[in-house]
Amino acid sequence: MSAMNGEDLKRMLREAFDARVFNYGDFNLVYGQPSGAGDPWVIGYRHQPLEMLLCPVDLEALPRVPVGPGISTVALGNVATLADTGSGYQVETVTGFRAWFEVTGSPRVHLPESLRAARSASGDDGTLVLDQEPDAEDFHRFMSHFMDTLESYY
Repeated sequence: MSAMNGEDLKRMLREAFDARVFNYGDFNLVYGQPSGAGDPWVIGYRHQPLEMLLCPVDLEALPRVPVGPGISTVALGNVATLADTGSGYQVETVTGFRAWFEVTGSPRVHLPESLRAARSASGDDGTLVLDQEPDAEDFHRFMSHFMDTLESYY
């Protein structure tokens, strides 16, 4: 088996998102890491309607496509708080969902053993750097627009 690369991981994350979201083609995606413990997220976001979906992904389940519950929707109709914390974002909905997360251009993803086996064994530390710089920049612009739009209502 050839060594896994960032594009392979992006493809798996896209498949996991697409399997769980009905209108998946409407969304741009980024990899996000919640603060604290927990599975990473594939974050889908779009400008029309203005919303983002926080989709947890169990990396242990990949390459099988997990189809479990747990997607959180943040849209103008349910958002209570959106804030840039300086190192990430805080979101809270009117239903009480609350999360802190970060999206970076080159996150270091800790691969589970099942995915590490696909990588070369020469000095591998079990991680993969996911290159998503243009996507992360686009997401940060999206979040600025989302926060500005929300602020304009108050």
